[in-house]
Amino acid sequence: MKFSSLTQTEINKLYKGRRHVELTIGIRRGGEQEILHLGPDRKEKAGEELIYPVGSICKPFTASLLAKYLAEGKLDLHAPINQYIQGLPDRYYPNLEKLATHTSGFKTQPYTLWTTIPFFLKMNREGGLFHTNPFRGYPDEAGMMKILRETKLEDKPYPFVYSNIGMGILGYIVGQVSGEGFWDSMNRYIKEDLQLEHTFLGNVDMPGYDKKDQPCRCWQWEKTDIIAPAGALNSTVSDLLQFGSYQLDGQRPYLDICHEVHGPCEKNANSGLAWRLEKDAPISWHTGAAGAFNAFLGVEREKKMVVAVAVNYGLVNAEQIGFSILKSW
Repeated sequence: MKFSSLTQTEINKLYKGRRHVELTIGIRRGGEQEILHLGPDRKEKAGEELIYPVGSICKPFTASLLAKYLAEGKLDLHAPINQYIQGLPDRYYPNLEKLATHTSGFKTQPYTLWTTIPFFLKMNREGGLFHTNPFRGYPDEAGMMKILRETKLEDKPYPFVYSNIGMGILGYIVGQVSGEGFWDSMNRYIKEDLQLEHTFLGNVDMPGYDKKDQPCRCWQWEKTDIIAPAGALNSTVSDLLQFGSYQLDGQRPYLDICHEVHGPCEKNANSGLAWRLEKDAPISWHTGAAGAFNAFLGVEREKKMVVAVAVNYGLVNAEQIGFSILKSW
């Protein structure tokens, strides 16, 4: 696999000062696919693909199942939350589109001052954020309902604020409509509809590493975690390439809605349904961070190209590696 000088520079940055790197890069274009795996010595390694925790790349998967239910008439993108979640006070609630575009008004994380203190005590006992999943066990369904009842939002445009709790609520609604809960409905969708063999919600046993090169356990998830729709996914790079290809091949036309502009995002991007859409290029993309792991998935919609990157370190430049490949073409 040949890389541009910019991509080589980004790979060099990743390896600098890190002794345990497992880096997998995949490219698919024009029906051809190439996957490169580099180990700690930067030499190419062959064999079975690694299954990485891919964190927030779970969000486009959640949006894909949402899109399927929209096409089947099971959900309405412009319906408010309280149309699908009973027992809420009678007032304004954002609709599903606002949840999927992070413009609902919900804050980034589900924590308040009083719920943050116990988490930080637990995190310190277990070795820090790279080891401890801040969303495991909190909120549960009762905690989500408490957040919904106590968060009073106005019927007005809200700016883009990346919200794990908002995506968790969206996934909860998707799971309610399916009748089997989010966890089971997503795993069934991945297996039966997407036919991805090595992608699932759950836990894996792969060593990751923190900024001090210390080994970290993968974040652990429970089936009942409300934030699971925002980040509980594990996958291989080849499966991510296949999922990216589904966004392009037209065989699942319900996915097209995910790549339409539905709201604002950051300065250089708009929001699709969970996907970020570059303003200056036909690129849909998302990153994923889960403790000591980092991933990137990008789709160039005109050139029909997919790039996926995964690495076993937290807070590293998987996104920059992925974009350097996409834009070099």
